[in-house]
Amino acid sequence: MDYVYIDNDTALEHAIARCLEASVVAVDTEFARFNTYYPMVGLLQLGIGSENYLIDPLAITDLSGLKTLFLQPQTLKVVHAGSEDMEVFQHWLGCLPTPLLDTQIAAAMLGIGYSMSYQKLVAHCLALEIPKGETRSDWLARPLTRSQCDYAALDVIHLFTLFSELEKELRRLHRFDWVLTESNRLTEALPTLIEPEHAYLKLKGLSQLTPRQLEYLRLLAAFRERQAQFKNVPRNRVLETEELIALAMHEVHSANDLKASQLISSRSLRRYSDAIVEIGLQANAADEAELPRRVVGDSTPVNKKKLDRLRRVVADQSKAYGIAPELLSRRRDLEAIIKSDNQGRAELPASMQGWREAVVGDPLLAEMNR
Repeated sequence: MDYVYIDNDTALEHAIARCLEASVVAVDTEFARFNTYYPMVGLLQLGIGSENYLIDPLAITDLSGLKTLFLQPQTLKVVHAGSEDMEVFQHWLGCLPTPLLDTQIAAAMLGIGYSMSYQKLVAHCLALEIPKGETRSDWLARPLTRSQCDYAALDVIHLFTLFSELEKELRRLHRFDWVLTESNRLTEALPTLIEPEHAYLKLKGLSQLTPRQLEYLRLLAAFRERQAQFKNVPRNRVLETEELIALAMHEVHSANDLKASQLISSRSLRRYSDAIVEIGLQANAADEAELPRRVVGDSTPVNKKKLDRLRRVVADQSKAYGIAPELLSRRRDLEAIIKSDNQGRAELPASMQGWREAVVGDPLLAEMNR
């Protein structure tokens, strides 16, 4: 199998120079994320068709060349199911690849399949079978085995060829730019880039809390986020989400109350009791005008007949365009349209603007107004 293993800055500099000469670079990573907040990169794979590189991030000290490549506007970076890879790049390199194309999204755009695995897509498009034996390897261990390296190299060797096949059909159907637009969304709203002060908004059950309790929850969730980032541990290793909600609802403001309430584990009590009590005091002292607005839960049931009508529209448009229905719309998009119609005027949610508007958005609105 043809690839070069790179474990020094000089060899990396040469590889980057070769990649910068290419218009397309296939990109993949192998990483570990067992008990950490951030993904820990174990290997970076780059492929330009004729040459393929396995880059050892544990041996590289100068990352500037990789940043240059990832931000080079003339070089398209191709990934497959790259959402978690984006978190790797942001944490490791401090940047995100652009322009970007995800072949999993391309497959959905061509009606091949939705959320299709790399192995299945390669089998479908290239009639090749990729072994899965190293899927659960320890990519942080050194030295990597020959089997691991061969497995990792296949991820970009075939990805480069796969892109060439998909690109032809995407351009024929004038959907190449649509895929670029969808792929770029992978770089937005990364879980590890969330503002700690906004972390509470990702939690469920907010509508049952008062503004004062929401302030308590906001401070608790921000504390948990910062602790998880600082210690590089999963959020629930600091405080469970259920513990956050319980603390906010009971508004514990003293060490004795916290201990007696038994709302958190003994481990969390030992580690964070002082901080939790201080947060309770801050929330209690916050000015009324500065409290978060109460979250109003929308418990209005969605009209099932209307939802079924919209689903039929999506199915019809999926068949007409040969695009996976899951890529055209999500259930919450259809529910948003129905709820906007209940308020007097059916409108498309922001997620259905752009290329979706003509393909499925306008037909959905027409159905609502029928």
